[in-house]
Amino acid sequence: MSCHLVLGDFAADLLRQALGPYADIRIHQDDLALGPLNDIDHVYPAARIHFWNDVFPLSSFDFSDALPAGNAQLAALPEDLTFWAGTSCGEALLLRRLAWWRYQKGQSFKLAMPNTTGADSYIAGQVPLSLISPEQIESASSELIPPAQLHKLAQEWQEFTQQTSMFRGWNGETFQHLDASTLDSEMLALISTNYLPCRQIALLWMQSAKGFFRSDVLAMWRLRSLAAQDKIEMESHPDQHELFAFKVRRK
Repeated sequence: MSCHLVLGDFAADLLRQALGPYADIRIHQDDLALGPLNDIDHVYPAARIHFWNDVFPLSSFDFSDALPAGNAQLAALPEDLTFWAGTSCGEALLLRRLAWWRYQKGQSFKLAMPNTTGADSYIAGQVPLSLISPEQIESASSELIPPAQLHKLAQEWQEFTQQTSMFRGWNGETFQHLDASTLDSEMLALISTNYLPCRQIALLWMQSAKGFFRSDVLAMWRLRSLAAQDKIEMESHPDQHELFAFKVRRK
């Protein structure tokens, strides 16, 4: 039975509509556009676990289990494998990471990239699988990645793991290496000296994103960091679960 790999739950739900309820669909959860990659393929990626725990400080989700489990998943994928992807930064990175894992085993895999024409996305040129119509997914075909391309993709991933950048952007052809100051500059440009709701700032920040998709959780993390750096001021000191209920301004 063929195995199908996707990035994220929403993509899996959409693919299941096209392939049926009994399809073997595996979900990879790690957003590779964010966080350190130096130890990501280790049995226990301590630096990456620390990063995600910092982003989700009050979450009950246990990254010390989830990230090693994700690595075990990649190692155990069967030979008959199809990776379904859109054109997002996270999927472009997972393609290269998967190629690296498969190259170590001397195995390739099939790649299915549905047509993204007509799909809406607020990042130019980036349409994740989760935003593609079921009809476009059903009409997509897959092709086995040839050995030379597999090797090239695996090498690109190896180069990523040697970089020190914390964030990665994608323009459809090349990747950009970013750091937290880039994200914070984007955020500060949206904050005035008058109080504005955190939720409004986060939404504007997400909608104006370039390079990779931002999330509300990522926005909360950067707002907490800016407050800790004394660059912004909140009306009070909110519970981190309720950050969006408060307002913020520049100091």
